[in-house]
Order: sequence, then structure tokens, then C-alpha cells
Amino acid sequence: MMSTFSGLNTALTGLRAQRQGLELAGQNITNANTEGYSRQRVELTAVGGATAAMYATAGTDTGGVVVSQVTRIRDAYLEARGHTEHERQAGLGQQYLVISEIERVFSEPSVNGLQAKLSQLSDGFADVADSPGDSAARTQLLTRASIVTASLNSSATELSGQYTARRDQLTATVDEVNNAAARLAALNETVSRATLAGVSTSELSDQRDLLAMHLVELTGGTVSRGPNNSLNVSIGGSPLVSGITARSLVATGSTTLAGQAGDPVGLRWSDTNTAAGPVGGQIGAQLGSLNTTLPSYLGDLDRVAATLASSVNGLHTTGYTSAGAQGGAFFSGTTAASISVAITDPSAVAVSSSASLALDGGVGDRLAQLGGTAGSADDVYRVVVSRLGGHVQSTEQLLNTQNAITNQVDSARLSSAGVNIDEELTSMLTYQRAYEASARTMSAIDSMLDTLINRTGV
Repeated sequence: MMSTFSGLNTALTGLRAQRQGLELAGQNITNANTEGYSRQRVELTAVGGATAAMYATAGTDTGGVVVSQVTRIRDAYLEARGHTEHERQAGLGQQYLVISEIERVFSEPSVNGLQAKLSQLSDGFADVADSPGDSAARTQLLTRASIVTASLNSSATELSGQYTARRDQLTATVDEVNNAAARLAALNETVSRATLAGVSTSELSDQRDLLAMHLVELTGGTVSRGPNNSLNVSIGGSPLVSGITARSLVATGSTTLAGQAGDPVGLRWSDTNTAAGPVGGQIGAQLGSLNTTLPSYLGDLDRVAATLASSVNGLHTTGYTSAGAQGGAFFSGTTAASISVAITDPSAVAVSSSASLALDGGVGDRLAQLGGTAGSADDVYRVVVSRLGGHVQSTEQLLNTQNAITNQVDSARLSSAGVNIDEELTSMLTYQRAYEASARTMSAIDSMLDTLINRTGV
């Protein structure tokens, strides 16, 4: 049975507990729009109660309520799912960005694309074949050929420029990872000290979770819990952040697309100089674009240039000029970056099939028909463009699907850890009414004590 004086303490514990609950509900509402904030909840525990022991005695008046702990609402499963889906989204987003920029380089289908220019080159050979003695047709042919080679040169230069920009971006992203890892290690130390001191670490834990998610998006790392309530991140089984210790990464490899084949881009641990990986997320996609995607499409353009040069030169050297001279190489260079028109004099164009027939256009006809044959530069380029279009479309579809999945997981995470204003307002009213009830209880007991002490026996 509760005594009158212990009843004051019971009411007081109620006031304290309900006030803390009221304050925490206000804290949740205040941070409803704070990124990464996890709602908190007070856990109330009754004070006292009967002791289940052989020699326990009744009569001790105890009671009331205390806040046993403040719980930070977080679903471990949804957090792990969030890491997985955000890592995939970051990687696919980076892939789509790269392939979209490559698509703009090719600019197909377009009246200004290489496909149209190759077609115009074939028309130019046909015009010369129809009018071998027309110097204007020969001049126009060389102009069209120069436009084709300039287009190949420009595309190769743009791809090389994209490589350089992506390589610089990789270095910046690695620096970002190193900074985030250092901040996470520092937060681990702060959380550990706060835990030992009995101070709430909810807000600090929110900051750590944001940093961990960011590191996962950048590297595809694995997040795990460690001693002293630490949050650790590892890449390919090697620790990036372990407790209060953070390691750093460094990007290695060629800074130019021309040198990539001999010096692929990679990541290494700065402390051991050993390779780091496998890496996912944004950095994994960046490495893929530098080592695979960009070199692959430049290689495709090189094949177009090499096929164009070899096929045209192979026929042109069998022809004769209007002066009866044997034809030489029409193109020089075998790559997209180096190909150029080897002829500067229109009269050196060799379209005749015979040295004695100056106005014969037999070879010119065969040159004009090259674009329609299997394995020609036009055919190779069409295959490249088709593959590029499929690559862009499939990457876009994967990204759209992943965005939808990530949004669903984020919605589930938000419903679990996020702040619901209506729910918090209801909690505030509940705590407020309980606070008022405890206050009324204290007033009632105070009135009883006043009567008992000051008025009894008067």
C-alpha cells in the first residue's frame, strides 16, 4: 500500500517521465525534415513492485515511473537493404551518365552524324566516276573525305577528353571517400565516449549512418557493427573504417585514354600500396568507364577508321588518274585520331580502271559501292551505333527500375525511422494529459497532507 508521502514521489516521477516524453516528441517534430534523422521514443518502466524472494517482506511503499532508456527507431534489415539498393543506384546512375555522353559524341541518327558523312563520301566517289574529267567533282570529293576524317578525329578527341574528365573525377571521388572515412572514424570515437559517459548518442548515430550510406554509394563497401558501438566499413574484405581508425585510398593508372591500355586505372591502399577491391558503387562505375567503356568505343571508332582507310586505299591504288598515273593511298593513318586525307591535289584522285582511259570511272564506281558491302566502314559503323543505342536503352531501363526499387526501400525506411507528425502530436497529447494527471495527483496528496498535519485535532 502506498503511503501518503511516497505518493508525492510517485507523482513526481510521473511528472518527470511525462515531461521527458513531451520534450522528446517535440524533438521529433522539430527534426521531421532533417535528413537522416531517426525518430526517438522513451521507454517507461514502473518503479518498485513486489520482490519475488523467499524472505521478502511487504510494507515498503515504492512506486512511480522512470525513463529506462531513449530508443532510436531504426530497422537493421531495412538499413541493409537501403545500402544495397543505394549502391546499385549510384553505380547505374554513373554508368548512364557516361554512356549518355558517349551517345552525344556519336550523335546518331543525325544529318550531321558520321553515318550521313560516309554516305556523302560514297556519293562523292559516284559523282567523280560519272564525270572523271570534272575538277569540281574531284575537289568536292576531297572536301567530303576531309569532313569524314575530321569527324573521326573530333570524336576521338571528345572521347579522350571525356576520359581525362572522368579520370579527374575519380581522383576527386577518392578524396571524398577518404574525407568521409576520416569523419566516420572521428564520430565512432565521439559515440564511444558519449556511450561510456551515459550521454544520448542518437543524433551522432544519425550522422554516422548518413556517412556510412554515402560511403556505400561511393564504394559499394560493407557496413558492420564493431566493439564499443562503432560502425565499420570494409571494401572487398579490407577495412576502410575500423573503429576510430580510417585508412585512405589513392587512384592509380593512366591519366590519358591513349595510355590506358598499358596502365589501367585502379585503386590502391595508401598504407600498404596493395590493390583495393573489388569496388562497387559510383567509383566502381567510374573504373568501368575508364577501363572498359570509353576504350571500347574509341576502339570501335578506330575500327571504322582502319576499315575505311584499308578498303578505300585498296581500291584507289588499283586505279589511275586522268593523267594515267597509278593511284596512291587516298587516306593516311589507321586510327580515328590519326586518319586524314592523303591527297591534296584533286587531279591525283584515281578513278580510272585503265591508264589509257583517262575518262573511265570503273574504279570510282567500285569505290562508290563500298558503303553498301558487308564489312565496309559504313557497315562497321552501323553495328557500333546499334550496339551503342542498345547499351543506352538497357542502362536507362535498369536505372529506372533501380530508382523505383530504391524509392520503395526508402519509403519503408522512412515509415520505420522517419517522423510521423500526426503520431507525434498524438504522443504529445498523451504525455500532456499524463503530466496533468500527475500534477493533479500531487496536488491532491499535498491537500491531504495539509489537512493531516495542520487541521487534524484542531
